[in-house]
Amino acid sequence: MPNRKSLELLFRYFAAILGFAVLYVLADFAIDLRPAGIQSSYRFTVGALDIDQPRILQQENLSILVIRRSAGAIARLKQESGKLQDPASSRSNQPEFARNALRSKHPEIFVSYALGTDLGCALEVLQDQLGEICGGARYDFAGRALNSDKTFQNLVVPDYNFSNDFKTLTIRP
Repeated sequence: MPNRKSLELLFRYFAAILGFAVLYVLADFAIDLRPAGIQSSYRFTVGALDIDQPRILQQENLSILVIRRSAGAIARLKQESGKLQDPASSRSNQPEFARNALRSKHPEIFVSYALGTDLGCALEVLQDQLGEICGGARYDFAGRALNSDKTFQNLVVPDYNFSNDFKTLTIRP
């Protein structure tokens, strides 16, 4: 049976460890203790975007899909289509500003993460739609999942902003 002094010593060690853990958590709220590789936002230089030509921008571990849409593509996307699994984007993951038919802040530019929602694989361009390379998911240029045998989520739209000249894109994960 342990004696009283060893139990008191064990209790003090436990209290000290618990105290340091609480201080660490409190300090993490007050000071950003994340490693330098983890950023609070990402900035991408967009440059000139070709019309209706999706481009994937990469920085560290983040891939972003950007599409500058033509007036014709915008008109097609605004028409209600029976080809969509979730036309109202009610099951979608997007900021409030993207809760519209085009799922974007600016009608002519669509931004999403460049990962499909089926298996989380990279996207490829298939004529006037996007497809997941290793899965069966297909999406239109608003990132909305097209009808198929399986149910897919729409592409995830991040919280983003453009500079006034649309040359710099800032993503807030």
